[in-house]
Amino acid sequence: MGFVNRATKGITLAALAAAMLTACGSNGNGNNEASPSPADSASVSPSASAEATASASASPSEAPSDQPQVTVEFWHAYGEGEEKVLLEQVVPKFEEANPSIKIHATRMPTENLDQQVLTAAAGGTPPDVMRMDNTWVSNMAKQGALQEISGYPDAQDILDNSFKGTVDTNLYQGKYYGVPLDTNTRVAIYNKELLTKAGASEPPKTIDELVALARNLKTQGKYSGITIGGTNVWDFSAWFWTLGGKYTDDAYTKATGYLNGDASVKALDTIYGWYKEGLLAPPILGGQPGTWEGLRGDKGKAASYMMITDGPWFYSLIGDADTKDKMIPALIPAGPDGMSHSVIGGEDLVIFNGAKQPEAAWKFVQFMTSTEIQLLLAKQTGQIPTNKEAAQSPELEDVWYLKSYIDQLENAYARTPSANANKINDAIGTAFESVFRGKAGAKEALDKAAAQVDKLLGE
Repeated sequence: MGFVNRATKGITLAALAAAMLTACGSNGNGNNEASPSPADSASVSPSASAEATASASASPSEAPSDQPQVTVEFWHAYGEGEEKVLLEQVVPKFEEANPSIKIHATRMPTENLDQQVLTAAAGGTPPDVMRMDNTWVSNMAKQGALQEISGYPDAQDILDNSFKGTVDTNLYQGKYYGVPLDTNTRVAIYNKELLTKAGASEPPKTIDELVALARNLKTQGKYSGITIGGTNVWDFSAWFWTLGGKYTDDAYTKATGYLNGDASVKALDTIYGWYKEGLLAPPILGGQPGTWEGLRGDKGKAASYMMITDGPWFYSLIGDADTKDKMIPALIPAGPDGMSHSVIGGEDLVIFNGAKQPEAAWKFVQFMTSTEIQLLLAKQTGQIPTNKEAAQSPELEDVWYLKSYIDQLENAYARTPSANANKINDAIGTAFESVFRGKAGAKEALDKAAAQVDKLLGE
């Protein structure tokens, strides 16, 4: 069924739908494939949310009368089901364990939220702590809105117990300005029937095996063995990285010699070679059917895509009963070095400069990233933990599709953490698209992009 039982499956549906928008909508490329709309109402006004929170998050035990009470302002954009778990389970647990601290949680409208946050910070009215899209952290840090976290108790322990790709999303100029809270990534999802038609009983372990299956399938009619949802960074990165490509050096300071290095040029040429050979499905350049429709079949038409890549929301939004019998999740097939890579999405927790209760806010951060609460949120809302101990807990083993995602996170990368992350992603995606539209060769396109990215990294 997923992370929860039938009685709470509705929460998971809304939560995972919201997670999908966070993952796909944050890459800054503006050319994501269409996706179902989440069934939550994230436009609830902050004032309405605050009133609901004041009632719902009342502590089960009052603080001693001689103990000073403080209130931590917490902003978030959780979906409706996630917020219910936060207010009815998570906040009361925290307040019971910390009777001198109250959490005032405000559900923020998602439209232009990053600008709302920067305006509040500039005006001296930020919250103490916020659950923030992980692609925003570097820019918020550059603007002076966030506190660097190294001085807080056990900060390094939280980072050390988190997947590296999620940790890197908090970097700005070599320092960390937040900690990972929840995450997602993309794995390969196979249509069992077309996998069999291609000549395999299980997903391919390597890129070479995948290409061979795609060629087998092509000879049998209008089938596509490999589906990449577009040339944008969110869709394309897993394949580019797995084939040996890189965007920057490991410190995210330089693109020249990496984005346009020999390995990157070869990776892009290889994928473009699949396209020219007819092995890639139409969505690579916005063609139809879309990824989900092609994998499942649509409006009476049979499935035509053997494989797509997507996140964990796919299973609950489509329906577990349908996907478990017909689909197989697996790691992205390994590249020439034997490694499989994918892309990181998700949210981080940050503390603001100007926070009125930074120490109390940090206690809440520690609580939210603890194994106990990460497991609670995973089971109740479908969030994938960033805490490795929670993610690898036997308590989540009954989620039939989860293991592939946890395994993939071990070698998943952050989209370039930078104050100019969106512009960087645009430059890279534009380079990829120019090759597939025949406007430039791989080396020419990547040379141009590397120069652009170097300039953006230096700003």
